[in-house]
Amino acid sequence: MENVRRRQRCLLTLSRLVLLLAFMIGSAELLAGVMGVVPIVRAASGNIPSDSGDCTKRHHNPSFGGAVVVDTREVECGNLTTFGGTVAVSGEVRGDVVAFNSDIVIAGTVDGNIDVYGGSVTLQSDSHVHGDIHLYGGRWVQGPNTHLDGNVIDHTKRVDWLFAGNSGFRFAFWFLLVWVALGVLLTSLLPEHVMIVRTTVVNKTRRSAVIGLLSALLAPPIMLVLIALVLSIPVAIIVGLGLLAAWALGTVAIGWIVGEHILRRVAPQQNTRLKQIVVGLTVLVLAGSLPYIGWLISLGAGLLGLGAVFLSRFGTQLYTPPKDPLAL
Repeated sequence: MENVRRRQRCLLTLSRLVLLLAFMIGSAELLAGVMGVVPIVRAASGNIPSDSGDCTKRHHNPSFGGAVVVDTREVECGNLTTFGGTVAVSGEVRGDVVAFNSDIVIAGTVDGNIDVYGGSVTLQSDSHVHGDIHLYGGRWVQGPNTHLDGNVIDHTKRVDWLFAGNSGFRFAFWFLLVWVALGVLLTSLLPEHVMIVRTTVVNKTRRSAVIGLLSALLAPPIMLVLIALVLSIPVAIIVGLGLLAAWALGTVAIGWIVGEHILRRVAPQQNTRLKQIVVGLTVLVLAGSLPYIGWLISLGAGLLGLGAVFLSRFGTQLYTPPKDPLAL
């Protein structure tokens, strides 16, 4: 029992470390906007507006599939983050607006940046944005008499946006979409398998890491031998596809663990399986995009999940029987 608790504490500590590193290196604003943990308020002039006295509300939790509305005479202090929803600002937002596959309509004032990952930004008449507009696969429309103090930066046209580099933070938006879609698909079609792999990661963390590392080290020579035998090339292809499937299943299970822990702390009222998957895999992709250490985080999570998949026989059998029934 003590070993299980120790391993659970190790996993929680690892997830906190990932969030801390992402906050400290260049991507702090984005990660804070995604999680809604740290409300960052800034203006283009470099002065931080005071949020005392005239703030009517503070929005800290992300919105999933809903509408976030800031009416006239309302002053929102904090970042606004939405996944697959709508943001309508007629009043004032003192913070950043971050939207994933969402539509943003600004008719008031935004004292911060606007980041759009697949969606649209519409600046209506008499709107004012004290910051930059960052487009990642999104589009924007500007009406008459609008005021934009910053610049419109279309990262979609930059090739290096699709890849992670060592010189700075690179966020692979399409890579994130693929992982989130894969996570939703696996947890919808094979929830029991993902749950068993996830339970194995929690209960057998050290053994999963060792098995994952050994599997990664032994896979290349085995593949070379099979390819060299010519007649075994189809077998080599099957083995390669099996490794890819195991890596994906294990990574989704790790993302589920991370997302559950984060939502339990940040937004317990929205702690559902779908949101856990989306948030957890988003954090893993963001952490994997960090310079210098991103590849290490992705490799560690992948090997840990890979070992758990093999220990659980691709999520078909628990390595050790649990004391409590598994809840899907």
